[in-house]
Amino acid sequence: MPMKSKRQNTLQNDFITLNEVAFRLSSRVVFPGTDWTIREGEQWGLLGGNGSGKSVLSMGLMGALPAIHGELIYHFDAANGESPEEGIACVSFERQRELAGDGVAAARWCSIEQEACAAVRDLLSFEQVEEVNPFEVQDRSAARRAFERRKGCVMRQLGIRPLLDRQLVQLSNGEMRKILIARALLKAPRLLILDDPFSGLDAAYRESFRGLMNGLVSHDGLQLLVTATRKEDLPDCITHLAVVKNCRLVEQGERMQMMRQASVRDCLDAKRAKKTAARSKKKSSPTGKVIVRMEHAHLAYDRRVLLRDLTWTVCEGESWAVLGPNGAGKSALLSLIAGNSPQVFANEIYLFGRRRGTGETREWVRRRIGEVSPELHLHFNDMLSVLETVLTGFTDSLVLTGRPSGKRIAQAGLFLRRFGLQDEADTSLRALSAGHQRLALLARALVKEPALLLLDEPCQGLDVRNRTLFMRALQSLVDGGKTTLLLTTHRKDEIPPGIRGVLHLTSGGNAKIDPE
Repeated sequence: MPMKSKRQNTLQNDFITLNEVAFRLSSRVVFPGTDWTIREGEQWGLLGGNGSGKSVLSMGLMGALPAIHGELIYHFDAANGESPEEGIACVSFERQRELAGDGVAAARWCSIEQEACAAVRDLLSFEQVEEVNPFEVQDRSAARRAFERRKGCVMRQLGIRPLLDRQLVQLSNGEMRKILIARALLKAPRLLILDDPFSGLDAAYRESFRGLMNGLVSHDGLQLLVTATRKEDLPDCITHLAVVKNCRLVEQGERMQMMRQASVRDCLDAKRAKKTAARSKKKSSPTGKVIVRMEHAHLAYDRRVLLRDLTWTVCEGESWAVLGPNGAGKSALLSLIAGNSPQVFANEIYLFGRRRGTGETREWVRRRIGEVSPELHLHFNDMLSVLETVLTGFTDSLVLTGRPSGKRIAQAGLFLRRFGLQDEADTSLRALSAGHQRLALLARALVKEPALLLLDEPCQGLDVRNRTLFMRALQSLVDGGKTTLLLTTHRKDEIPPGIRGVLHLTSGGNAKIDPE
């Protein structure tokens, strides 16, 4: 009979032990025969490509998957007499999706106009973090006081106090990631699992957060498990590394020793992706035809200015990077161009030579634009198959209507092969890892070879190999000279060769244009 022991104190220095464990994921058996011991004071980095099983193993450690063989042993107690599983907190894309709820990505910009949306302060309240039953009669005054002291410390450490009075829908992708980290820390966990923790964070905050993790480990006694696809995303405090492949734990050991292993270098070597992406040096040749023009554009929500008096012109065949810190308005700018924000009609904005709000239909706009964003990923219909997901790119819809033509199916198949997803064509998007889901959505954005590509942090969650595949496909499309590209990112190595100019956005709505 498979066993899962909740707590066992026979080994004082052990923290979590897996003895010949196998987990069940839906109808599959994953991580069969896994032996792994995490000891007190050890901080682990979990490495592997997209779909390797990093997030699955994390779910198993949290008790979110049934252990159908062997023993999963927790050698620690959680706070307040809770079960050991409740002493483990996790920050991941899946957690962010749970908070996003149902709806469509474009609805975010309409929701910002409303006053009755959930606020950050509520999400980080004692009642919500501790999941307090409103009808209970238990005296929690001491626990509440301890929580408020912890909350003040977390607010200072993460620098997020200015976000408390904002609505959740007002937060950028990076700001939402900061709030998820705060919520996890407020639980006072024994183990904190950070799944791709730097995803969506700007460079300055990534550096600050690395320092914070080192402090939490050394001063607060917190233990960490960090999944990463980049060497620079492994904090200095990480002492041990484990490599995951095909839902198996294939290698583990001390960090210095593991960094010399070929399996680790394959997971973290960004030089290969950079070299491959740099092969194409061809510059696109702008035709002079105006694709996007803004005249003194202004965008503000709840007295917070995101764009201030922006005049900007983008011509056919040009490629631009839109850069700036978290919350500077990069996603808001792309939403304005795509017409997702209702404030598009309060501004003088021209798209393909036509002023927005002069009778153009949604279909007229959408058949010319391909886009991907963290918001689209959070809200996309993941019940579609991977092939159906890519096919929706032709109509930029969330459902597949009618029977697609053979030509469209062939074109979708071409992009599936480009991104190595051909064997997953009939698999539901939900069954894929977050990284492979993002790759399918990128194929969806490129499939119709649109006149205008709006890519909001497109490489978020992609491993070295898949970043390489995407950058090559993107460069090939841009080299054709008919596709205009606007791309946001917080990573310099995700800016493809041939970018013509850079639009720098700053907090407070100001912008600086640096053409080539």
